[in-house]
Amino acid sequence: MSETTTELIEETTAFDQLNTLLESIEQHPEEAVRNHVRALVYTLLDLHHGALKRIVEIVSAQPEGERIMEELTGDELVQAVLMVHELMGKPLDARIEKALEIAREQLKIYGADVELVEVKDGAARLKLFGGASTANVSTSILKAEIEHALHEHTPDLLDVEYDDMIAPLRAAQLVQILPSRHVQAAAPNEFFMPVIRSDQVPDNEIRVVELGGINLLFCNVAGTNYAFQNACPVAKLPLGESLFADGILTCPCHGYQYDVRKKGKCLTDTDLQLASLSLRIENDILKVALPREV
Repeated sequence: MSETTTELIEETTAFDQLNTLLESIEQHPEEAVRNHVRALVYTLLDLHHGALKRIVEIVSAQPEGERIMEELTGDELVQAVLMVHELMGKPLDARIEKALEIAREQLKIYGADVELVEVKDGAARLKLFGGASTANVSTSILKAEIEHALHEHTPDLLDVEYDDMIAPLRAAQLVQILPSRHVQAAAPNEFFMPVIRSDQVPDNEIRVVELGGINLLFCNVAGTNYAFQNACPVAKLPLGESLFADGILTCPCHGYQYDVRKKGKCLTDTDLQLASLSLRIENDILKVALPREV
């Protein structure tokens, strides 16, 4: 673990400890003590607010002030403190627009676009656009791209609502995975569907993704991803609660173990195997090969 990561964890713990202490004070039986502690905390907050406000003003007035403030607000701890004191350098709507500019670069891959409609009471309403080329992409994927960028630049954003303008799926493009069907490697009548960002499946963990009639299980073994239908071969039950260690998935229902590095072959019964899917990573997006119904 790096020194920076350790410091961030320690600082985050300090915030948690402060909240715990304040909550414990509220349970104190004597009202005079509770009032005294509240007054002390508010006085300290006022003192720090005044000092931080002056620091922001002084830095912002410098020739490189805007760049310095962007660098400062990019730090998670500084950002958290400035948000408490409502001293973020740029207004929320401006930071949302910046995040959307970044998100649009990824949305172009899917033939989609997004625009800000309004910001009200700390929540943003967005309009999501797409056309025929977006038909095979779930809006969940598009929204995940947008919200990933928003999280980086607007952690104080309370909520996001969407006005979807995505073209409906064309009948010839309709995709469905049937639980009893074992999907083989990608073939000419199959296509790779974008499903989830690669960083949303942490190392040595599993992630279940449900998109309409599609139910998938992603497994990450030391940075290498594998994809399967989320159904055990015995009773087609979901595997999201499975134990997962060293590339071995242990079914919570029957206790069978499957090696995901060997296309889900069962170690305890050689007649069993998970339904493996071909997988690609493009622009940090995990894509799986699904059958195209014609």
